[in-house]
Amino acid sequence: MRENNFAKKNPRLKREVNPLLILHGWGSNSGRWQKVTEILKKKGIEVMVLDLPGFGITPSPDKPWIRNDYIDWVFQKIKEKKWNKFNLLGHSFGGGLAVKITVNFPQEIDKLILCTPAIIKRKRLKTYLFYLVAQFGRKIFSLPGLRKLYPQARRLIYFLSGTRDYYVADGVMKETMKNLGSEDLEELLEKIKKPTLVIWGKKDDVLPLEDAYRIQEKIKNSEVKIIPRAKHSPHREVPQELAEYISQFLLSS
Repeated sequence: MRENNFAKKNPRLKREVNPLLILHGWGSNSGRWQKVTEILKKKGIEVMVLDLPGFGITPSPDKPWIRNDYIDWVFQKIKEKKWNKFNLLGHSFGGGLAVKITVNFPQEIDKLILCTPAIIKRKRLKTYLFYLVAQFGRKIFSLPGLRKLYPQARRLIYFLSGTRDYYVADGVMKETMKNLGSEDLEELLEKIKKPTLVIWGKKDDVLPLEDAYRIQEKIKNSEVKIIPRAKHSPHREVPQELAEYISQFLLSS
């Protein structure tokens, strides 16, 4: 069994822990991590969750960004907090940011947590079908009497294809998504030397569970924790359980 259970491993062994920076997923915000943050703070862990540009209370950038722009922005916030070293957690889109930060700035990172990170790229049959249906749909809904139904049909097509985030994004953020999607993050995984915990929801309906073990194979000093009742957002679905595994990982030697 490849899964590792931190709950049974040195439960009483604790250490001085560096603060934790949490990078949320695409379309999310800091408020959705409030419950996890409250639990971790009760365990003595300082936590900062940022509203990344384009989400929550932080406005979208003036122009389309690449991943390095987000990283520069994050480090400006770190500088304001005067953190010299910190732990890093990235969820989904934030997981990709976390991977690149850990590779580019290893001296700043103590431990890394990847929570259902969007890292592994693949061309899926569903994606090809989406483009075919979209093209066919434009022709069908251009006919008299059907044009007014096109917006609703288009929204449904994007949702079924798994590209809902792209549909709801505004102009700048839509172009930002394109920029982010063009970068290959998987090749960076083998460069990570920090202790890493990979957390995945067993019922994840956005990213396949097999990605967890693929990431584990590439990051040598890593372990996997599967949460049986969680889907793609364990911080909202099972915050207590997620916080428990985060704290055990950070507080253990």
